[in-house]
Amino acid sequence: MKFIATLFLLILGVLNSIFGQSSEVKYLIDMSITIMKNNAVNRNKVDWTKIQKDALAQAVNKQNAYQIGPIYRMLFKSLNDFHGAFFCWDSTYKWYRQEQEQSDSIKNEWKKGVFIRTDVLEDNIGYLRVPYMSGYNRDELDKKAQQLNDSLCVLFDQKVTGIIVDLRLNGGGTMYPMMLGLEQLLGNGIIGSFETDNPQNWVIKNNSFFLDTNLLASIVPKCKMKQSDMPVVVLIGQGTGSSGEFLAMAFKKRKNTLFLGTATAGYVTTTKGFKINDAVTLLLSTGYGRDRGGEIYYHALSPDIFSKAPDSFNDIRNDEKVQAAAKWLKAKG
Repeated sequence: MKFIATLFLLILGVLNSIFGQSSEVKYLIDMSITIMKNNAVNRNKVDWTKIQKDALAQAVNKQNAYQIGPIYRMLFKSLNDFHGAFFCWDSTYKWYRQEQEQSDSIKNEWKKGVFIRTDVLEDNIGYLRVPYMSGYNRDELDKKAQQLNDSLCVLFDQKVTGIIVDLRLNGGGTMYPMMLGLEQLLGNGIIGSFETDNPQNWVIKNNSFFLDTNLLASIVPKCKMKQSDMPVVVLIGQGTGSSGEFLAMAFKKRKNTLFLGTATAGYVTTTKGFKINDAVTLLLSTGYGRDRGGEIYYHALSPDIFSKAPDSFNDIRNDEKVQAAAKWLKAKG
């Protein structure tokens, strides 16, 4: 009997290789679809019976995870999830929606690398460029949050009366060091949240950032802001994406705050990773961001004042959007 069972399994394996997908491939697809059914933000907007049938049909003769990247692109497209990804060893598979072409000025700055930049313009208007931030460990992210906060304090020390927060080159990364670095402007308490099946609040208190009660970053501020509702203009555009958009969201419903520029990139979903095995991880959009006033953002953030003026990142004082922001801040002062 043992011999017959072994022979049956061998024959079944050969038949799978010839007429169907391998057991590994079927497991990955079935497990991924189960995870998507239970967690994807758009899970109730698709026909899962059809999706599973189509995925398994495309997997015929596929023998390993490397060969099924295109199937995952189909799955992500079905979910309208252009923020998710399928990671297999050293390969990444995504579905890319049709994107608006970035301006040459943005692409050139991204190539050079984006860094924190401060300036004090006429009429004591402060300028602060906040770049995308990422890191591999808590210590590294704490240092970046501290560096940003120190830069903000440099402006406060020069007695600025309003601040331009430039997020036009902030394409994402890790949001909490960016939020904590702007602690004095954003204030303490709940400044937003992730709206998922298990909502999580973005909280700043005791010079630290918490996701609900989970401590993620801490700083030691070197200054205080005398005016808690100091006027702020947030510059946004197509280069503002993902965590950069969540940072912008944290400024929504803040008093004396104006958004100027063009619509953001629209990567406003929060993502969560699901490890399937040692080689494969599924990154999935599982919810949206919400501002401190309770508004959920399902699409790109729009400015209060729309401006398609060209960006002059290397000549900030003559940048038309910066000039328009400074004019609004001057009137506020």
